[in-house]
Amino acid sequence: MTIESLLDNDKVPFREFVNPGATDEDLDELADVFGAPIDEQFIKLYKAADGESFESPGLFFGLEWMPLQDVISEVEFNQEEEEEISVDVQPPGAIKEEYYYAHWLPFATDGSGNFLAIDMDPGETGKKGQVISYGSDLDTFYVVADSLNDFLGFIQKTIDSGNFNQEEDNRFNYGDDQVIFIDQLEDMDLPLKG
Repeated sequence: MTIESLLDNDKVPFREFVNPGATDEDLDELADVFGAPIDEQFIKLYKAADGESFESPGLFFGLEWMPLQDVISEVEFNQEEEEEISVDVQPPGAIKEEYYYAHWLPFATDGSGNFLAIDMDPGETGKKGQVISYGSDLDTFYVVADSLNDFLGFIQKTIDSGNFNQEEDNRFNYGDDQVIFIDQLEDMDLPLKG
């Protein structure tokens, strides 16, 4: 499964809503701001498309796929606001207990301060490159998938199985309910697999 095949699937029209791929210069700017190597799967994702337009169905189950400039802004914010907190992490020890953390690469948002991100410095039991949820409205941070490729594979599997719905505004949602994906995580079998 590749990001290209997911964008070109015949059931949910993602391709027409994505932005042109990020340039090497854009990715170098992110690497400079991030101050550490960028996940290879993240780079492939952004070379395929630099996020999506607001009218998109939402590749990440209705969450907005953030343009790289928004990712850079969030990374800078995380670096400035990094602080330890006591938060429930599932599974325990897999994610560092931080409210915002400099080594998270957000790529999708609900627009209300909650994100999916690549974790480049996980907790003791986590895996580098795991996809996590975090944000200002969340009481629990989850390991969503062991890698971005696993998460993309799960999206493809969901489309293939028909376990999704589209709202009147074309928004792509996981399952039959019109519940924001991040709010469904507590009831899902995590980490997700393709």
